[in-house]
Order: sequence, then C-alpha cells, then structure tokens
Amino acid sequence: METGEKQGEGGHGQWCYCGKLARMQTSWTSSNPGRRFLVCPKSKGRGEKGCRFFQWFDAEMCERSKSLILGLLRKIDRVEKENANVRAKSKILWAAMLLSWLVVFAMKMN
Repeated sequence: METGEKQGEGGHGQWCYCGKLARMQTSWTSSNPGRRFLVCPKSKGRGEKGCRFFQWFDAEMCERSKSLILGLLRKIDRVEKENANVRAKSKILWAAMLLSWLVVFAMKMN
C-alpha cells in the first residue's frame, strides 16, 4: 500500500493532507449525478475547505448514464410530490368523514 492509502473506517482508506480519514460524499450536480468523491473531513460545504483535499472516488460516467440518473431523479421528485398531495387530500377526507360522523351522531342525539 502506498502512503495515504491505508484502510480506515470509511472503507476507502484515503487520508487527506491533514492526516485525517477523508470523508466520502456524493455529487448530485447535473454534470456528475451520483458520482462519489472524497474531501477533507474539516470541509463544511463550499465555504470552508479544510486542507482543500478533493479526489473523485468513482470514474466519470458516460453521458447516457448521466441522462438516465437525472431522469430517474426527476421521476422520484415528481412521485414524492404526488404522494405529498395524496397525503394532504387524505387528511382532508378523514377530517370531513369525522365531521360527518359527528353531525350524524349529534342529529341522532336530538
């Protein structure tokens, strides 16, 4: 094993320039959807860079794969929105049904 390639907790075994085990993240950009990469664990998003360690973990995908992944992500997003709408409508129907039962019960009590 070469320097910086010892097996660590993350399973990838890559250490950053700080000597910490690099953190694996996943890109969800349109140019690299689903592609994993390694960064310094001290980096907290785009503002803080830690030791500026960055390395792609996965090989670049072909354009067909990128297109398929992006299409699937759009479908998932659409289905999740539809499910949220169905849940909201379901709550309204349950409330209406409960209210109708209360009205019927109140009418029978009179």
